[in-house]
Amino acid sequence: MSRMVVVGLVLSLVTLLGCGGGTSGPKTVSVSGVIKIDGQPAEGVEVNFVSENFSGFGKTGADGSYRLVQGAVPGQNKITVSKFVGEGISNDPASGMDAGQFAAAASAQGVTSSGVLHGEQIPALYSDPTKSKLTYMVPDGGTDSANFDLSTK
Repeated sequence: MSRMVVVGLVLSLVTLLGCGGGTSGPKTVSVSGVIKIDGQPAEGVEVNFVSENFSGFGKTGADGSYRLVQGAVPGQNKITVSKFVGEGISNDPASGMDAGQFAAAASAQGVTSSGVLHGEQIPALYSDPTKSKLTYMVPDGGTDSANFDLSTK
């Protein structure tokens, strides 16, 4: 009888702790804000927050506001913003493409001699993950004021 009690307790403990079926990935928090370019709201811009082990993305509306679909990891994040204009690809997060897949699809469309993707509307200073110096310290509780006013000059 005591063996059955021990087996029951072990099974209960395994169920409580999980057996590989728990939540996966890092803890994320809600992040939103406004993107402006030269003081004007930036519509249709993809916003990416990238940490060491997670990438969150969103897209701005007509007023320049965005909300990251999956949130972002608290702490320092590298930021890229981009807007592609062209046929055949969509940078809408609802299309199911993450930032890396989108960049791969965009690069398949060709790169200019200066290294800029065809159709990119945002300067490489902000849109190119290797050149962007934009960062944001995401607080543990998330934020609704991750605002950026970018300049093309």
